[in-house]
Amino acid sequence: MARGILQFGLTLAILAAPAAAGICFTDAGPRHDFQFMAGYSPASSTLIGTTTDRRFLLAGFSYSYRCWVWPHVSIAYSGELLPAAVLFEPTHAVYGFGVTPLGFTAEFARGHRVYPFLETNEGIVASSEPIPINITGATGLNFLIDMGGGVRIRRGERHAISLGYKFLHISNGFTSAVNPGVDNNVFYAGFSILR
Repeated sequence: MARGILQFGLTLAILAAPAAAGICFTDAGPRHDFQFMAGYSPASSTLIGTTTDRRFLLAGFSYSYRCWVWPHVSIAYSGELLPAAVLFEPTHAVYGFGVTPLGFTAEFARGHRVYPFLETNEGIVASSEPIPINITGATGLNFLIDMGGGVRIRRGERHAISLGYKFLHISNGFTSAVNPGVDNNVFYAGFSILR
């Protein structure tokens, strides 16, 4: 599992290299997207992780740079800061801070007022105690990966509202002997300022 996550992260980093090297091409529309977002997961699943009975709350902001544009799709490089990444355990809440510097968003049919998007983000989350279970060998520093999509509603040329879903997985990637991992289904909303 950890090897697969590492390979996926390296692949995305290689794909991001042209953007860092200035090889991006785009149209005349807004390239920069500053988004404020908040989301909530009412329950945890066990698709990858094994921990159940957890809820998750996130709030933060992201920045995206639309780098590649074709007639019906565009791809943006993105990163997020999550100053509120809260995992609700059965007895208490565990507070965390997340950063996902490696992310991509694909937008489809951007010429319409309402259009779909797909996204993925990878990074880390640091928490005030080990998550998703506070036991010996668990860690308070974990990897975070999410994949999802939704719809974006443009509000004029410089603003947009996003409504979406993310499958969010948190685990230590077997960096310790204990790796329970937790999966959450996060529903979120965001407000973007486009420049």
